[in-house]
Amino acid sequence: MQLQTLLGVYAAVLGLIVGSYLNVLIYRLPLGISTVFPRSRCPHCGTAIRAYDNVPVLSFLLLRGRCRQCGARISWRYPAVEAATAVLFLACFLRFGISLQAPVAALFCALMLA
Repeated sequence: MQLQTLLGVYAAVLGLIVGSYLNVLIYRLPLGISTVFPRSRCPHCGTAIRAYDNVPVLSFLLLRGRCRQCGARISWRYPAVEAATAVLFLACFLRFGISLQAPVAALFCALMLA
């Protein structure tokens, strides 16, 4: 695998992780809840979301957009923000390559998305 491709995959995965945290910020900041603790919970039943159910985009697809415990629907906003952040991070890497501009542009994109 070429280095450019591998770095592009890393950029997209980093975007998924940052997108997941953006969802935490988007949900919790307006409610005045800590962005670090407690762990993520289902907004319907309050059950803590396990680590293996908290994998960006993949968990949403595997669970078919529903809480594992109560079966309530999970908003499409969560995977949309994660996927959009991944695409934006990849686009920043493709545009700026390995440079200081790439992470600065990615940070700007994340802030604008949030």
